[in-house]
Amino acid sequence: MQKRFISGLIVLTCAAVTAHAGWEYTSATTAEGGKHADMQDTKIHALVDGSKARLEFTESKNPLMGAGTYLLTTDAGKSAQLVNPAEKSYSAWDMKKMMGLAGGLMGMMNMKVKDQKAEKLLEEKGPSLLGMPTMHYKFRTSYSMEVSFMGMTQATATVNEQELWSTTALKDAAFTFAALQRDMKTGNEELDKLIATQMHMAQGFPLKMIMKNSAKDAQGQVQSSTVTTEVLSLKQASIAASQFALPAGYAERDLSPLGALMGGGATKQEGGSKQGVDANAIMKMLQEQMKKQQ
Repeated sequence: MQKRFISGLIVLTCAAVTAHAGWEYTSATTAEGGKHADMQDTKIHALVDGSKARLEFTESKNPLMGAGTYLLTTDAGKSAQLVNPAEKSYSAWDMKKMMGLAGGLMGMMNMKVKDQKAEKLLEEKGPSLLGMPTMHYKFRTSYSMEVSFMGMTQATATVNEQELWSTTALKDAAFTFAALQRDMKTGNEELDKLIATQMHMAQGFPLKMIMKNSAKDAQGQVQSSTVTTEVLSLKQASIAASQFALPAGYAERDLSPLGALMGGGATKQEGGSKQGVDANAIMKMLQEQMKKQQ
């Protein structure tokens, strides 16, 4: 009787540990088409536990999120930090401000989004991936964009086709970083409507996603690209709370849009003093984007 009681306690304890275990996964993103497509190629090692998540870029050519850096959130993405161990610094990762910067730049260049359309082409039960049930979605979004700058106007017609296999079986809030994606606004009313429509088309965490983009300019030239993101491994894991804590002694770095454009890019020590950095990561990224257009 006593042995049965002890065995029962062990079973219940193991079940409780399993129920509250976190998750560990790896994913890879590859891009094809267009200049410098490899800048989008990344590999991520992620830890998720409830509302906490840590996404480390194990491979990346992105100047802002280089290899070894990681995103950290403890509230399912309502707030997040980009941590750079090489520089022993961290910075607030504010998607709303970044999207606002994009909207400001669009306003400066008199960009107008027209004829936007978002369609759900398919929603069906998908195959099991990594032991998880999925829903299979296909979407198409299209719009035309006019840019007026220095008396010249250019128009581009864009079509995005997205196919994804998503699961709702992963209940940890931090899996979707939902708060990072919700209510992102650029300040451009037409583009904001398109983004909002796209965000609410699918439910759950995508285990695989294929995005095809085609842009046709006024001269009839077409540029196409394909970006594929796939979760390669997924397992439950016991994760130490320290994995979700900011390292002691790291300096805060200003990567806000205003700080970037004003050449701030400064780190702020715990005592409040600021120390300049050699280069601003956002400005590097903007320079790379300008090079792509050449």
